[in-house]
Amino acid sequence: MKIRSVLAQAALAGALLFAAGSPALAQTYTKEQLQQTYMDYLQAEGFNPNITQQGNVRFRREGKYYIIYVDERDPEYFRLVLSFSADDKSAQARQRRLEGTNLATNETKVVKAYVDNDGDPNFACEMFLIVPGDFKTHLSRLLRAMDTAYDKYRRKVADQR
Repeated sequence: MKIRSVLAQAALAGALLFAAGSPALAQTYTKEQLQQTYMDYLQAEGFNPNITQQGNVRFRREGKYYIIYVDERDPEYFRLVLSFSADDKSAQARQRRLEGTNLATNETKVVKAYVDNDGDPNFACEMFLIVPGDFKTHLSRLLRAMDTAYDKYRRKVADQR
């Protein structure tokens, strides 16, 4: 009896794994549908979003510009980014930014802070969603996490001067 039960459980688990990985179950979204999903919610929340030349959704909040990257090849992947161009491109300033982003990443949940190839700081929140519209339930907390990471970054950079 036990062997039969184990085999039945293994067969059920295998069938579930096969079904979960089946592309037939995946919903497809066009780039325009994803853009509209993000745009509609941001507008309802009082932001004034627009679509960038690259097809991403950009909005301004508290004087900072954020971008939601739109990827129709992976619609369940959500990426929110805050980035800006630093004025001082010296090696010393880049080192301060590296240390600031390292601290922000280390001390803030979910946010990845890094310095890009141009030496500019970037703050990104990334996650996988069940449905692209699920970002709505997380956006306010992601923005607060970005605020926290940015404040930690800014204080660290200021302390190094």
